[in-house]
Amino acid sequence: MDPSAYYSIDSILADNQKIPAEFQLDVPGLGWLEGGTEEDLKAGTKLELPFWLCSTLALAEYDFLTLSMPAPFSPRVRNALDAAPQSVRLGQLNAWWYAFGSRMAGLLEDAGAESLLGSMRTAFKGRLPEVFDQAVHAGSTAAHAAGGAGTEFREGMDEDERALFATGVESAKQTKTWFEGGKSVGKGVGKGKGKAGGGVV
Repeated sequence: MDPSAYYSIDSILADNQKIPAEFQLDVPGLGWLEGGTEEDLKAGTKLELPFWLCSTLALAEYDFLTLSMPAPFSPRVRNALDAAPQSVRLGQLNAWWYAFGSRMAGLLEDAGAESLLGSMRTAFKGRLPEVFDQAVHAGSTAAHAAGGAGTEFREGMDEDERALFATGVESAKQTKTWFEGGKSVGKGVGKGKGKAGGGVV
């Protein structure tokens, strides 16, 4: 992980996303994870654990934990993204879908990691044009303030897409202001020259 992300709230929240896990061995002293009164965890216990804990336990010397793919990255979701990436509401699957997915890939074998990362790249490339178009439209009009077209897609953005969208909106607003200011300046200059020319003649 990028050291600069240590103090990032988004990074902390992404690290706290839950992963289905099953313990393969009895583990002494970790019964509290199950929320019961037992001191130890029994083999076969299934829990949803935060990524930061799973990443530590899964890479431990003893292979006592088996992880399952979280629902937001299931084959069904990935197939839907391959078919129509703009129709999937990533933000409702997981608010940090891209960040969480990149972390999950780090826990997988090479083939599984490449498959997941490939699905994420496909999703990003398929959705980015719509994020851009929505941002330009919202920054050029008041549509984003009153709903307007594309509301459903915007509601389904994950946090990374929302950040790109916000940047795009601000850029479109600044471009619109610059363009309109340039046009008004141009008109003023043109009128001034006309009056001066008339006086000379």
